[in-house]
Amino acid sequence: MTDREMYAPLRFFEYDHRPGSYCLLLSDDRMVAVDEVFEAAGQPNGGYSWEAVARSAVRSRAPHLEGRFGYDPEAGMFVAYGEDAAALRELGAMLSGAFHDRPTLRELIDAAEPDWFD
Repeated sequence: MTDREMYAPLRFFEYDHRPGSYCLLLSDDRMVAVDEVFEAAGQPNGGYSWEAVARSAVRSRAPHLEGRFGYDPEAGMFVAYGEDAAALRELGAMLSGAFHDRPTLRELIDAAEPDWFD
């Protein structure tokens, strides 16, 4: 199984131009599959909202990941990045799991701080 399949619909990869630097990415064309979960929670579905989901997952399920990577979302894309591939892989597994399990995704949305969605 490739990293692309393992964390689907997120993609995990090492930057070609910066060996040792990694990225976990979710694009808006994939996000639309769970629009209804965000709508039901009263939140927009986009890159900033997925950062809120990631922060919620780290705080509630993997506090040992706190500070081991950064976030750089845009409206239509979620990005987590850093040099700790293991931490990003763990985040990728959590986010992929939540994407495919709507009750878990809703739980993470509801547990996120409201200002994380800005």
